Amino acid sequence: MKKMICVLLVLVMTLSLCACSGSGEDAKGNGMAEGLNVGFSKINVTPNYGVVLGGYSDENRISEGFVDYIYTTCVAVTSGEDTVLMYTVDQCGTSHAINEKIREKATAATGVPGENIFIGFTHCHSAPGASGQYGDEFFAACGEAAQKAMEDRAPAQLKATTKQVEGMNFVRHYKMANGTYAGSNFGSFDGIIEGHAEEKDDQLILVQFDRAEDKKDVVLVNWQAHPDSARDIGYTSIAASWIGPLRDELEKLSGCQVAYFTGASGNQNNDSMIQEEKHFLGWREYGQKMGQIANEALAGLQPVEGTTIKTTGMMLEVENDHTWDHMLEQANEVFDLWKSAGINAGNALAKTTYGFSSVYHARAIRTRASRKATDQLEIRAFSIGGIGFTTGTYEMFSTNALELKEKSPFDITFVITGNSSYIPSKAAFEYRSYESDTGFYVAGTAEKLVDNYVKMLNEVK
Repeated sequence: MKKMICVLLVLVMTLSLCACSGSGEDAKGNGMAEGLNVGFSKINVTPNYGVVLGGYSDENRISEGFVDYIYTTCVAVTSGEDTVLMYTVDQCGTSHAINEKIREKATAATGVPGENIFIGFTHCHSAPGASGQYGDEFFAACGEAAQKAMEDRAPAQLKATTKQVEGMNFVRHYKMANGTYAGSNFGSFDGIIEGHAEEKDDQLILVQFDRAEDKKDVVLVNWQAHPDSARDIGYTSIAASWIGPLRDELEKLSGCQVAYFTGASGNQNNDSMIQEEKHFLGWREYGQKMGQIANEALAGLQPVEGTTIKTTGMMLEVENDHTWDHMLEQANEVFDLWKSAGINAGNALAKTTYGFSSVYHARAIRTRASRKATDQLEIRAFSIGGIGFTTGTYEMFSTNALELKEKSPFDITFVITGNSSYIPSKAAFEYRSYESDTGFYVAGTAEKLVDNYVKMLNEVK
């Protein structure tokens, strides 16, 4: 009898092991079904008190209310024993230090290692930065978002599609008929605009995780257009720019949960200075229109092969731009005049006397003069099945994003940016754009980024 009981116990244990052999375990040891398991969370991080808003140089721009909520969104994707967390945050910009604080909170909450946590900021100019009391609350919310996304995971199938969308984004640099260049935040528009200075990236990318029937599907959106609508929204009002209405509209129409990831918007606007190109949509209408376009594009979703997750990353050493250091004294004079007499007086002195593009160029010289010869940029890449992703802490230009996508070994490549500093294309340095004047890094940095991203994408293919 005892022998029979032992045999039965062994049989039960064997069957149990067989039942579990097809499952992976996440960082907390929770059993996961084969294939992809995906979870979603969105935490409201709108402050209910006055905070300094980011996106401009006005240090006294204190919020006086809000017209739309801002969020921290997290998507957890597990395949076997590997999990990645994908954050998208309604703030203007990030840095390696900010990203590391988010990772610290997320790892403490979930056990997912920092190298598997990828972060994008939506670059809205109507949200606070991660500092002070708000920063403490924000980082705590990031930990909560990661935990909830992990708890929400369910089996999912990966699908994707792309759509070229015309008339909804534009390169904000213009070539004038007289051979000069101008832009929406640099130069002069005296004369006739001949066209845009560089090529735009108008590819809308949609990735959908089809989940079990009792769970809403999750859609990732990647689009390249600068979400700067603060003055239209209200200079001291909080909002996620047109990204908020885009998410709301797409969620309403599709029934899915939506995470929006800003692409290479360093030189792209959601409107054009060329009259025949203008769409005359307000920020809310623009977001709704993009949500409708994205919903229509979902009809083209196709299954994507593979469920493997691979990750890589590095800190890339780059050179800081010190070519204007010899004019620090003049930059200080322009800066002081700006603060005492206003932006018009500062700009007049900057342009007519010293040849700066603006008072912001003078401010950039003051900042760069104190920087080291080199800096390190956080760049990372990962793949989920047949989709490639890149993330960074800066504003890439459309020219370089197009090159990156062309050289990528993936048919679909998300280019996600963090938007803390401009990294202009070589062409922008040649025609001397506002961004090349005010960015921190030397010409060629963007092209160096692309080369390293392509190498990393090949690693995770």
